[in-house]
Amino acid sequence: MNIFNKFLCFLMACSFTSAILAADVKPLILATEATYPPFESVNNQGEMIGFDIDILKAVCSHIQRTCKFVNQPWDSLIPGLRLGKFDVIFGSMNITEERLRQVDFTQPYYTSTGTFIAAKKQHFSLTPQSLDNKTIGVQGSTTYDYYLQDVYGRRVRINRYGSIQDAFLDLQSGRIDLVFGDTPIMISWANEPANSALYAPVGDPVKDERFFNKGDGFAVKKGNKELLDQLNKGLEAIKADGTYQKIIHQYFGKS
Repeated sequence: MNIFNKFLCFLMACSFTSAILAADVKPLILATEATYPPFESVNNQGEMIGFDIDILKAVCSHIQRTCKFVNQPWDSLIPGLRLGKFDVIFGSMNITEERLRQVDFTQPYYTSTGTFIAAKKQHFSLTPQSLDNKTIGVQGSTTYDYYLQDVYGRRVRINRYGSIQDAFLDLQSGRIDLVFGDTPIMISWANEPANSALYAPVGDPVKDERFFNKGDGFAVKKGNKELLDQLNKGLEAIKADGTYQKIIHQYFGKS
């Protein structure tokens, strides 16, 4: 083999190696709707921040993958994942039988409960009779939406929103009587200085095991076992080394 051919083979080998390395370092695309503080939101610098973000950043570090976060409408997350637009979707996404038919979930990383918020001047209890003909705002196509349908049925009017923030706006304007959603999100909103004098949780957090017992997970495309195993190993690692507990304390306190 002459020098030219040896040089050509060397270039081809380098190109092949580069292609393999490029494939290895391809970033994972992680999608959510970042409108749910303290889980995910966008700060003044345009960066995604929150509990879920910090958990996933720690997981990505442990599995040595570069992760890119993208902000997408909630209703587009599962369809986009199934079409291959994203590698992972998340956002206080409760593991339900219906969703398990469409995507695969990691082990739970958070156990959710639901909380109602209303104006302090109102004196609601959470029985169907007390909320008869009341209007409740909820993010559509979520576990909280399904809970309202099951427990209250036609006794209440359910206003569904693409974002829970829109439900809060309608509560403030008096268009709806209550908002129902993930407890930390509800508490965080009610505790904001502009809201704390006027709004408060109603009753205790809802812990209905039919809706909330499986917890929240990160979802991958059905059958993507390799990525699912990586994420589960990452979750196990950050729980073992104390990172998970530090993030929990940061956002929710030691309780």
